[in-house]
Amino acid sequence: MTISEVLSHLSNVKAQGKGQYVALCPCHNDHRPSLAVKEGDKGIVMSCPVCGADGAAVAAALGLDVRALFYQPAPAAQKPQGEDYLYSDTLKKQRYYVWNAQKQRYDKAFCWYHLENGAWAKGKGDARVPLYKQKNIAWAKQRGKTLYIAEGEKDVNTLTQKLHLPAVCPPHGAGKGKLENKWRAEYNALFEGADVAILADNDAPGQALAQYIAQQLLPYAKSVKLPDLRFEWESLPEKGDITDVFEHDTPLPDRTLAETVAMRLDSLTVITPCLTEKAVQEAAQAEKESKYIRLSEVESTAAEWLWHPYIPLGKITLMTADPGTGKTFLALYLAAQVSTGRPFYGEQIYRQPAAVVYQTAEDGIADTIKPRLEPMRPNFENIYIFNEEKESLSLSSEHIEEIMRDLHPKLMIFDPLQAYLGAAVDMHRANEVRPVLGRIAHLAEKYRCAVVFIMHNSKASQNTALHKALGSVDIPAVARSMLMLGNDPESPGCKLMCHEKSSLAAHGKSVRFEIAPQHGGIVFSGYSDLRAEDMLAAHSESRKKISPKRDALCDAILELFGEEDCIEIESIEDLCDKLGCSKATLYRAKKEMGIIGKANGFGKEKSIIWTLPNNEA
Repeated sequence: MTISEVLSHLSNVKAQGKGQYVALCPCHNDHRPSLAVKEGDKGIVMSCPVCGADGAAVAAALGLDVRALFYQPAPAAQKPQGEDYLYSDTLKKQRYYVWNAQKQRYDKAFCWYHLENGAWAKGKGDARVPLYKQKNIAWAKQRGKTLYIAEGEKDVNTLTQKLHLPAVCPPHGAGKGKLENKWRAEYNALFEGADVAILADNDAPGQALAQYIAQQLLPYAKSVKLPDLRFEWESLPEKGDITDVFEHDTPLPDRTLAETVAMRLDSLTVITPCLTEKAVQEAAQAEKESKYIRLSEVESTAAEWLWHPYIPLGKITLMTADPGTGKTFLALYLAAQVSTGRPFYGEQIYRQPAAVVYQTAEDGIADTIKPRLEPMRPNFENIYIFNEEKESLSLSSEHIEEIMRDLHPKLMIFDPLQAYLGAAVDMHRANEVRPVLGRIAHLAEKYRCAVVFIMHNSKASQNTALHKALGSVDIPAVARSMLMLGNDPESPGCKLMCHEKSSLAAHGKSVRFEIAPQHGGIVFSGYSDLRAEDMLAAHSESRKKISPKRDALCDAILELFGEEDCIEIESIEDLCDKLGCSKATLYRAKKEMGIIGKANGFGKEKSIIWTLPNNEA
């Protein structure tokens, strides 16, 4: 179990530093976060200085198996093989792997060694670090061969050992750091008169380093080329390199895979034009300009809608709810309407039926999702689910764009969001959540797809409606619309969908609905003036506080009842308006007086009456 999964069971979680949090302790009546939670060397450590609870006690209170708090040991059989890269007879760089207990995976690491008194000692010593396989430069120049410059040692070994091509690389990759420190000026003269082809990894840092090296070598090399591996291997993934090419190619008839790759790389190198200093400068200028967008070049467009004004097209919508408030039924209603092209509640225009992708980690497809969908009469041919039997889906996965590109869905639903963030992402840390959701926002806009994330509400009663969702506040910040579901305090048995956030249009009215499988799954019964804050306040402990206005309202309600056994809700609301009381105050008064709300009729014919407890039949 990851720390993010543990935190999802706690309330009012606050980050205190890297891997450290505080939350309300479930072992006592905690009003201020007193439970300390952090990542230890062997597992997740929890302790409460107020009640003395330890990890075992907290796990028991949360209904968790205490063994799940301990990290799984490193699976030795799955440990990747390390490798030594010899830079010279006295200097080597070692690649090895260490077990990351928090993320439950092996991470790559490097260490330099130099020869000292006949034995390998850590560090580079006094030696100046040459290029990896630097002797290949002279070999290539003597034979008039193209010399390849790769980003890392692994790729150099692929080029030299599998493809039998001369290659070198700088001692440091294209990651963090200044480019002039990665490619030192002293390397340039080595390439005097050489034909050079630079193979960049398929990512921005790799492209930037390749451009820099090309610019440095132009005054020295006979020719410089920048072959683009994506031109020959279109399916090369993000961060892919010449080594990854072997996984995205198939051998030609009567050729081995290595011979096929070598032939295609040679062909790519031949057709790639030689760079000139002017071309490199123009490319650098174009890359610089591509980082910026002039607003004068942007054409204004109107927002597009899946369901106006609740769910924008090409944007992220957040739907938050407590268990049992109809979030799954409402999400399935959205899927059914999109799959058939039927209008949403409050609309009259039919749309073109479209594809829907529905991913759920909480409900069974065969025993829950499809049976609930069937009364809604969807077009099942248009509803898809990514098969996670062999591979789990996460929002960081390349499969997300693949799904959008292949199916062109108008709607994608993820239930719940935290199940698809990925084990390495802590939903309570903004710096981890923001890049993942930012990428999804980009893809949603690119493919004109409405993405709906379903989330559970936090148990913290002091949170405002906008901050009621679990996790970082960056989650509702990224969403362009936020819907909050809950029980309708005005109408027993009904639910409310409140439009809590709307960045692209005026807030929509709260929608009242009932869960009625026998009547098509969802039955809408109108709109409500209640907002999410009112809905929360009606169930909040804060209503126990002394309030003169609420006391006056209670007295006025008793006078209104007089000798009557029951009163229609409209009369009470009129009284509330005359006294200048909010809906939240009204429902706190209702709770305090023990008034019972009853519904008569069904659907549009329904009316709500309130009765005093001693008058209830």
